[in-house]
Amino acid sequence: MTYSESPWPERASVAPRGARPGRAGQLVLGVRALRVGQWAHFVPLPLAGAPLQDMLSGTCPLEPVLWACLAGALCLACAYGLNAHADRASDERGKNPLAGAAVGSVALVPAIACGLLAAVAAARSGGLGPAALSLGAGVFYSAGPRLKRWPGVGTLANVAIFAPLLALVGTPRTPGFWGMSAVFAALLLQNQLVHERADEAEDRRAGAYTTAQWLGRAGVAAAGRWLALGGSLAAALLLGPWAALCGATGLVLGAGQLGQADAAAARRRHRALALVTGAAIYALTPGGAW
Repeated sequence: MTYSESPWPERASVAPRGARPGRAGQLVLGVRALRVGQWAHFVPLPLAGAPLQDMLSGTCPLEPVLWACLAGALCLACAYGLNAHADRASDERGKNPLAGAAVGSVALVPAIACGLLAAVAAARSGGLGPAALSLGAGVFYSAGPRLKRWPGVGTLANVAIFAPLLALVGTPRTPGFWGMSAVFAALLLQNQLVHERADEAEDRRAGAYTTAQWLGRAGVAAAGRWLALGGSLAAALLLGPWAALCGATGLVLGAGQLGQADAAAARRRHRALALVTGAAIYALTPGGAW
């Protein structure tokens, strides 16, 4: 990139597909735009606030945990629905059901409804504050002021959509909770960076100058290593030895994916690795503490 070249190109668009559907058709598209399959693996995140030992002993009631998982799912449905609508002119059609579709504000109704229901469910779980933070980040990330356009800021805003879901169960926070949260945040930042690499063409069409574009492939790989170091240190301080070792291993292996040539395949591998790492840490931290 030369100094005369703007990092924020004019927003391009994919070719529109047909006439605008009626209200019922737009509502159907809006439901499809929630893209459950793309975020369903995040639904267990609120379990971080419900230690396994407490769940098994009955110390932690099941009802608020279920409400928290429902609230988390609805927060993500809202965020993904808003993003699909905001990026419908630049996303690939295989990724976004609204890509190229001539839809209006009616297609936003399912996402908005999910956001309102998320607040209701979070109030029942004791996590209304974290839910509000996640929902607000989803709005600011995709819609106004569309933070995803800016390097650094957009990546952190994306983390702010997911990380609060860990706190949707309103229970006292233990060292184990903060350790799991630190490892998850580092893994999420790694995955977001490789995600931005994989979606670079779409982001350029949308006029977004992402962190991955700013850093370049080598810079993304280096950032992944620093995230692995920081997350591993936090795990060593806050988790037991086996859980900390598991978290560090996942982060180091995850960092190795960020500089791979095939960013889309690397992102899928990183996602699977993060799921295994998170499940192992949860199982190895039964009391939520040392």
